[in-house]
Amino acid sequence: MSAPGGLKVFRGLMTGDELAELRERCRSLPPPPYNPLFRYFGDFGENARRIEEVRPWMLDYGRRMVERGVFELQPNQHRVTNWRGDLSAQFKWHIDNHRHGEEILAICLTGPRAIGFRDPKRKQLPPYVLNLEAGDAYLIAGAARWKWEHKVLPVGHSRDGGESFVLAYRRRAQAS
Repeated sequence: MSAPGGLKVFRGLMTGDELAELRERCRSLPPPPYNPLFRYFGDFGENARRIEEVRPWMLDYGRRMVERGVFELQPNQHRVTNWRGDLSAQFKWHIDNHRHGEEILAICLTGPRAIGFRDPKRKQLPPYVLNLEAGDAYLIAGAARWKWEHKVLPVGHSRDGGESFVLAYRRRAQAS
């Protein structure tokens, strides 16, 4: 199966010291007040619960992504994810929620990692699988977000998906 439209892959987006720094910053956050699988920082809407205070280093990495041409605007959503354990029990095939921005960039902090994409009208076909290593990133927008189901696939001996740092920009509705 071919890759869905709206999927961009950035091999080695983070390398060496920058990857080590980002991994350390994510791991050094204080214990999560809620579910450690997803930690949310930033603008997720007025009714959003469990949002933590954005850290200055998160804003810095957002600026770096704008400088590198990955994003046009400064991201205002940041997530730290820790995909541990049996992912099939925690994370089902899904089409994204609009509160999570128009484009999402996920930076793989640990590898290997696999993301599956499938056409919900053709579930009987094998999914398109994107394999990632630490420092790789992928951006999903358009059809990859709104028409294709996707999920982190269990990989490796521990059957987990590793850790990631996710950035997005959520556009607010214009006041009439």
